[in-house]
Amino acid sequence: MKLEEMPTKELLALYNRVADKPAGPKTFATRAKLVARIEQVAADKNIDLASLGQPRRPKATMQRAEPKAEATEAPDATEKKPRGLGVGALARAILMDPAGFPHALVADMVNAQIEGAAATAKSVRWYANDMRKKGVEVPPRQKHHPADMDEEQSAEALSTVRVVEPAPSDG
Repeated sequence: MKLEEMPTKELLALYNRVADKPAGPKTFATRAKLVARIEQVAADKNIDLASLGQPRRPKATMQRAEPKAEATEAPDATEKKPRGLGVGALARAILMDPAGFPHALVADMVNAQIEGAAATAKSVRWYANDMRKKGVEVPPRQKHHPADMDEEQSAEALSTVRVVEPAPSDG
């Protein structure tokens, strides 16, 4: 066995097997000093390095009586679970409405439709800004909620409202 041809990691493992005091990877400044120290310890303890330096072969494991479970038996592990409550997707959809609802109203709409949602005007603004950063053209927002408007502002906002006939299923 030639110590000079062995990798440093194996040399360090060999040194730790023959030495009284184990060493770490930074104990020896050079490979040459590590090789010299291994040879010195082996000579002092009358150890045959040829038998010690052989790489350890892993022992064969016994065959199991029962084979491991097949991967096809557990389809639940591979299925992706839906993330979150869908607050972001709903907020983004409402933001794309041409009516341009104010952020506070969008947050209230999201919270009313999704149980456990805690959307705020600030979080809805974040979604709108994120969409703009990604190149989506978000319709402009109304400055005020219709309930907060005076008569003139309310009439102007309601001029954009379109009356739609109810669907037969709504009857």
